Amino acid sequence: MGPDGRSRVESHACDHAYMSEQGVTIVVTRTVKAGRETDYEAWLRGVGEVAGRYRGHLGITVFRPRAGSRDYTFVFRFDTEENLSAWESSSERAEWVARAKEMCERTKVERHTGLETWFANPDAPALMPPRWKMVVVSWSVAFPLIQIFARTIGTVDLPPLLRGALVGLAMVLTMTYAAMPWATRMLRGWLYRPH
Repeated sequence: MGPDGRSRVESHACDHAYMSEQGVTIVVTRTVKAGRETDYEAWLRGVGEVAGRYRGHLGITVFRPRAGSRDYTFVFRFDTEENLSAWESSSERAEWVARAKEMCERTKVERHTGLETWFANPDAPALMPPRWKMVVVSWSVAFPLIQIFARTIGTVDLPPLLRGALVGLAMVLTMTYAAMPWATRMLRGWLYRPH
C-alpha cells in the first residue's frame, strides 16, 4: 500500500495475493507468449485441480483474453492466509509456477484490501471504482439478500446462534459467488467510469 492508502501495481513473474479480512483473493494476470495459448489453457485446468485439493481453497475464476489480446486473468480464493501459505510454500505450486514462466511474457498484479476484492476489474487491474460506489453497490446487493434470508432461513426453528450462522453463511456465499459478480458485471460502465 502506498502512503495515500491506495493499492500499488507491481510487475512480477509469478503469482501474488490480494489480502482481505474475509480471506485471501489471488488475482494473476499473465501475458501468454504467442502460440502458447493452448498450453496455457491446459496449465490453468491443471493448476486449478491441484490447488483445489488444498485446505481452504474456495474456487477459481478465469477471464480469457479479448480478441487481439493474450492477457489471461484468473482469480482464486483461500479462506485464510494460513491456508494460502500452505499452498504457496508447497513444492507442487513451485513446479506449476515454473511451467507458467516458460509460457508467459509477464505478470501484472495489484493488491487490494477489504471491499475492493469484490471490485477488481480484470480488464484493467489498476482501475478501481471510488469507495462510495463500492459502498452503494454492496449495500444495494446486501439489503435485499438480508430481507430474503431473514424471511426464509431466519424463520427455521433452530437455536438463535445456529440460525444466525446459517444466515451469515448464506449471505457470504451468495455475495461472493453470485450477487456481487453479477452486480459488478451489470454496473461495469458506471463503476469504472473515469472520475
